[in-house]
Amino acid sequence: MFYIKQGVVLLLFLLGLSGCTGDNEEVREMSEEHKLRVIAGEHVIACTPVNQELNSMDTFKAFFADESLAEIKSIKTTETVLLKFEGDQPIEVTVKDILLSSDGNYLYPDKLSPETSLTNKNNSFSFVLGKNTTSALNSQFEPGKMNYRGFKIDATWESGGKTYIFAIKEK
Repeated sequence: MFYIKQGVVLLLFLLGLSGCTGDNEEVREMSEEHKLRVIAGEHVIACTPVNQELNSMDTFKAFFADESLAEIKSIKTTETVLLKFEGDQPIEVTVKDILLSSDGNYLYPDKLSPETSLTNKNNSFSFVLGKNTTSALNSQFEPGKMNYRGFKIDATWESGGKTYIFAIKEK
């Protein structure tokens, strides 16, 4: 009886391990296949894949930590931003343009953040940065104020979807 219990425990343990290995391989394959490079002019912008479960109001906080803040690039509003996916190209890509405070929080609710129109040419999605229309909600002009913007990119493939984020300073 003791040996049967040990055999059942060992079998359950091995089944658990095989299930975990399969999931990790799938996650690893998806992350290797679907890397995203963001390029604006001469700048390569740090882009991070994120979990869907993140609280949207503080999604960009990591970019505003003391050691990361200096890495946020200043980009002109006339600049074209390229989204280059490695591997299979997504079926659908949407980009949300979100105004951020100086500590990385949303300035306005997510539902007020506009989606950006994309162009797809030569396996690269692109858009012109332009002005964020939500900025018109602020009635107080502050000269010299640094405007921070966060971008949330949702990409969909036949095998699933992935979300990426990046932040910039507006020039």
